[in-house]
Amino acid sequence: MKAIVFEEKGRWGLKDVPVPKVGVDEVLIKVDSCGICGTDVHIYEGVFPANFPLIPGHEFAGVVEEVGEGVKDFKIGDRVTVNPNLACEKCRYCRKGQQHLCLLPTRLGVTTDGGFAEYVKAKEVVVYHLPEKLDLELASFAEPLSCCIHGVDLAQIKTGNSVVILGAGPIGLLILQLVRISGADRVVITDTIEKRRKLALQLGANLALDPSQADVEREIENFLRGKAEVVMECVGTLQTEEQSLKLVEPGGTVIWFGVADPKTRVRINPFYIYENEITIKGSFVNPYTMERAIRLLAEGRIRAHELITHRFGLDKFGEAIRAYREDADRVKILIKP
Repeated sequence: MKAIVFEEKGRWGLKDVPVPKVGVDEVLIKVDSCGICGTDVHIYEGVFPANFPLIPGHEFAGVVEEVGEGVKDFKIGDRVTVNPNLACEKCRYCRKGQQHLCLLPTRLGVTTDGGFAEYVKAKEVVVYHLPEKLDLELASFAEPLSCCIHGVDLAQIKTGNSVVILGAGPIGLLILQLVRISGADRVVITDTIEKRRKLALQLGANLALDPSQADVEREIENFLRGKAEVVMECVGTLQTEEQSLKLVEPGGTVIWFGVADPKTRVRINPFYIYENEITIKGSFVNPYTMERAIRLLAEGRIRAHELITHRFGLDKFGEAIRAYREDADRVKILIKP
């Protein structure tokens, strides 16, 4: 089969590799669509830890091609998506019900081969059936949307809350829709790319600001008549993470969702956090949220098709990476094996 292989930091190739052999309790999936995530690019750049050589890609959906011995709930031809995070079930965090913090996880597309390939295998326990009305391109959003649901859960947004979202990429635009569903009343979003700001307004933002042109702090304070009750940071840069702490009101909550360089260090005024009782939470992967994500997509509550701006075959992966880095109109890029 054809697959994209990250051979080492900064080096990839389109390779002919064997189709994965399914073992006990495993399912072989023919990949229809696999989204490019910022994590994939960070792995390629050597910023995010991963195992090389590696077939990346963890946001995928497809059709069951083969089932291994012991598989009971899936058959050939079933339409499926996958939670790429498999916990060990043995460490102290798994035994506390915090599988997403597992000390020995298997992560498709990170620690083991993922979905930038014609076929991928996965343990039955992380495979999910898809409703008939949900097409496979939309289903490839289930994993990122499930992560966003976890972040919004952590924010504990209440009806009428004010929310600021830093970054209107795919994640920021999914979170925007989720905070609206959760009852947020006034939502401000920031991004340097005009197309993304316009799309954010169409998807429910009240105000979209260009941080390279606007005084974001002043504009938000004028619009909200104060600061935000919740700030969702969805970029992962030093600048936006520090800015998020300046935009939240006393007693408010900041969610750091964006994937930062592990070497980044943020300057924090501890007295300000202490005096104002600011809550800062990290949001990591998607514990127990996949089924909710699939349901929201199937019911049309999340407008994901409007986020897809590019589609590339495996043989055009170089163009896909260039589009991710350079195309100002880029939102979500799908790889179509």
